[in-house]
Amino acid sequence: MLTETTGRTAQDLAAELTVLRGVDWASVWAGPPQSGIELRQWCGRYGWEPLTTDRQLVVRGRAGGELTFYANGLWAPVTGIGYDAWRVRAGGADANAAVLSAADGTWPSYLEAAVDALGTPVWTGSWEARDFPEPAEPSHWDSAEARMRKRSPYRLAYWAVSGAVFVLRQTVAFPTWTQDRPGSSMITLSVYPEPGKQGAE
Repeated sequence: MLTETTGRTAQDLAAELTVLRGVDWASVWAGPPQSGIELRQWCGRYGWEPLTTDRQLVVRGRAGGELTFYANGLWAPVTGIGYDAWRVRAGGADANAAVLSAADGTWPSYLEAAVDALGTPVWTGSWEARDFPEPAEPSHWDSAEARMRKRSPYRLAYWAVSGAVFVLRQTVAFPTWTQDRPGSSMITLSVYPEPGKQGAE
């Protein structure tokens, strides 16, 4: 048995990306204001609802998902934005093959949603691709050595837009490859400052 835990859809991802595509990235990377009124106004420009403000901002996006603004526990500057688009868990190890099948079947629709919102990616492919690119920054995704060892990211697509790098990745948890522990798979969106642009306003 498989359980999807995010409650999000590919259409939700497209909706969040449509908003993110048009934000003022210099303002985002510099960090949101800390006061309640100013923060709500800042979030309101993009239809975001602030949920938690303890060290890092978490907002509810227009499509109902949660966006986390990572800032190394310091509020600002923001070093990245994270969004969980899809996650499926196996109820037991006997469902691990089904996790892999679900991962294979789900990725195309989420990639298509991202392409509809952002256009053609700079690169897209799977972990074993010979032309898998090295990240512009180490935090964007694993190096070739780590990727080949962990098969992570399992699949990846990325886009470079003015002020930001969008990374859509699929991961498959290590237990999925075993026969004695239940596995899982995720599709996540990460947005990072364009190299050299973090905190610049």
